[in-house]
Amino acid sequence: MSLRQIETFRAVMMTGSITEAAKMLFITQPSASRILAAAESRLGFALFERSKGRLFPTPEARRIYSEVETAYAGVLRVDDLVRAIIEGKSGKLNIVCSPSLGAELVPRAIALFNQRYPDLPIHFEPLTHNNLIPRVLLGKDYLGISMFAVNSNNLKMEALVDGPMMCISPPGWLAPGGIVKVDDLPSHPWIDYGHDTPLGAIVGDIFGRHRRPSPIVEVRSAISARVLVKERVGVAIVDPFCIDASTFQRIDVHEIRPARKLRVHAVYSQAEPLSHAGRAFIRMLQSILDDHLRAVDGLRRSAG
Repeated sequence: MSLRQIETFRAVMMTGSITEAAKMLFITQPSASRILAAAESRLGFALFERSKGRLFPTPEARRIYSEVETAYAGVLRVDDLVRAIIEGKSGKLNIVCSPSLGAELVPRAIALFNQRYPDLPIHFEPLTHNNLIPRVLLGKDYLGISMFAVNSNNLKMEALVDGPMMCISPPGWLAPGGIVKVDDLPSHPWIDYGHDTPLGAIVGDIFGRHRRPSPIVEVRSAISARVLVKERVGVAIVDPFCIDASTFQRIDVHEIRPARKLRVHAVYSQAEPLSHAGRAFIRMLQSILDDHLRAVDGLRRSAG
């Protein structure tokens, strides 16, 4: 029996009438009659006995109906699962991200996501780049949000936003105007990153052939650098994602020249495409990141 024949047979069993079965299936009564007749012809035996305008199932039909109902129960379970996935009631979202993003922006996206999918469990963990990549590679169903490029054939990257690197300093330390050149930095106490870190490599690219100052303090994250600048320890180059509105109250934020942009990527396994929930989260996060970059640029311009 074809699926259409099984569907029609089930409807007749449930209603006891070809006319009512046709209404149930949103088809015409002649169409339902033809489908049922074709099924009986294909099987080689009758499924119903006709008497006084009604259909009475044969013993064979009752046995078939029992199996059909078992199959339909499975179909309903599939339908329930699909609905649960769409409504965010099935599965789990595992998120790991770079520390700067994990301080505020990714949590903000998680809060928005939770409002839409309150029943979906979430695991969230900020990690350094060296720990983030193995977690996405070796963990199950992990979504990474990284500020740095990933070199792995087993991982897929999707670009989300590009943000400019910035120079931050205690108020009044650097000339006003909003733009700082790397030549201006060696005359001030310098906060740097380990040269073996992703941020350290990016800062190295910015300096290029220019002299890179010896640091008074070396850190591993832009968040640490921002706090030290706020405490008037020195100047630093940071990503734009660790800067918020409160930063401008105690820190000067400048454009840096040469300019260098930082690209945020969604990272996940090539072998496991993103889930529906993962896609929805990325869309929310991308919108939040775009809004953040616009806000930081507006605050920098107004402060200048």
